[in-house]
Amino acid sequence: MKVPVRVKFALSAISNIHRQGPEQNILLFATPRGGSTWVMEILASQPRVKYFDEPFNIRRANVAHTKLFQGWEDLMPDTNSPDALVKYMNDLAANRYPHMNPPPFRPLHRLRTDRIVFKIHELEHLVGTLATRCNAQVVYLLRHPVPTTLSRAVFPRLELFLWSPYYRGLIGNEQTLREIERIVAHGSHLERGIISWCYENIVPLRHPDFDGLFVTYEELVMNPLRSCDLLLDRLHFHDRSAMLAAFDQPAGNIEMSKTVTRSMFADSDERKRRTYLVTKWLQRMTAAEHATVAAILDLFGIDTYTADDPMPRRHLHFDDTRQLLSTTATSTQ
Repeated sequence: MKVPVRVKFALSAISNIHRQGPEQNILLFATPRGGSTWVMEILASQPRVKYFDEPFNIRRANVAHTKLFQGWEDLMPDTNSPDALVKYMNDLAANRYPHMNPPPFRPLHRLRTDRIVFKIHELEHLVGTLATRCNAQVVYLLRHPVPTTLSRAVFPRLELFLWSPYYRGLIGNEQTLREIERIVAHGSHLERGIISWCYENIVPLRHPDFDGLFVTYEELVMNPLRSCDLLLDRLHFHDRSAMLAAFDQPAGNIEMSKTVTRSMFADSDERKRRTYLVTKWLQRMTAAEHATVAAILDLFGIDTYTADDPMPRRHLHFDDTRQLLSTTATSTQ
């Protein structure tokens, strides 16, 4: 029997008692399908932590119920009000929208909390503003644009990015803008998705206005022990065993992944499993598609990832991460 939405909201509203503690809340920024649910659950594994899962996603019923956002354009730099968005974030932290609390039947639900993780897929142009005015730390999650795109069905803000004066100003060159417009109008799902990924990450990667922690999906997967210790240290968490256990759990939205990916979590060979998660997309790409991805990244001046290498060129924290992938890939061939 399906539970009515109003009942779900009512249960969420009474399911949590939050009193902010001394530690800053955490803003987890990421691109959709980039591993953000998994990372949110890693962070929310810690005692007395609750999460808000995509509080700006206007397609979600609980966000629509706030009646604050009429469309994606309300979250764009040319039309939004930073003051209103900051107020909404602070109101969430103060439990003024109690129906937004995590559902009480989720595994990580806690009755009493004193710290919050906000998982956010929008407002990339306001990362620094939100961190400062909401007294929060930033964790910025990156994942290679190709597997991110291949996992997505839609790119809801793509056309808004395309015609935004703010983003057109960032790119600047009219010839480059015309080429981007041509690809968006006539390109494949992959091409349009890579362009959307570039727009969604160009500000943090090329014009960051925040002092936060960049992490990559690839390093978190391949180097979980050292990544766990990094998160514990930088975010002032303490329950290492709980966080390591969360690293080994698939995300709560695993049903959105393909059957073969879901089945890999049952494979007893950890090295094989981790390598698959990072490299599975390579076999789906042709030489022509690699060239197209490379050309689009060049249009945006983004070099954090290259088209045919699953590992990032930047934002790796540990000198053995790339070697772990190489060694694991060789051992599983």
